[in-house]
Amino acid sequence: MNARAADGAEDGGFGAVEFRVDRSVPGVFVVRVSGLGGDAEAAARRWRHFVQATRANGKTWLMVARDFEGPVLSEAGLSRMMAMLADLDLDGMRIAVVQPRLERQRIDELGALLAMEQGGVVRVFADEPSALIWLRHGA
Repeated sequence: MNARAADGAEDGGFGAVEFRVDRSVPGVFVVRVSGLGGDAEAAARRWRHFVQATRANGKTWLMVARDFEGPVLSEAGLSRMMAMLADLDLDGMRIAVVQPRLERQRIDELGALLAMEQGGVVRVFADEPSALIWLRHGA
């Protein structure tokens, strides 16, 4: 399966995933992603697309709700992904990653820490209500 987005974006090297933008949450650019995980290069392209789309829509709050199957991204893969995103401007953005699958939370939390080292404000949550509270009111 190729990546498909509700906003019309096709594949774009995003990997074997589907994603859609949920415009029902005021003030927050919400992306719901599902499919096959574990591809560092495709993940980097997706993250770049999501951050750029958030900015293009005049938002500074991004919530990415993930529902992946397959392999969990390795630490080496995460390192490659973060290197590919080193030039991504996260200034002024707040990013919540919703990861309900316990076996995937550790690598997502490590990714959040690495993003914070690059100037991002990122947290990982097990559920969307908690993520939305932090996006709107967190420090």
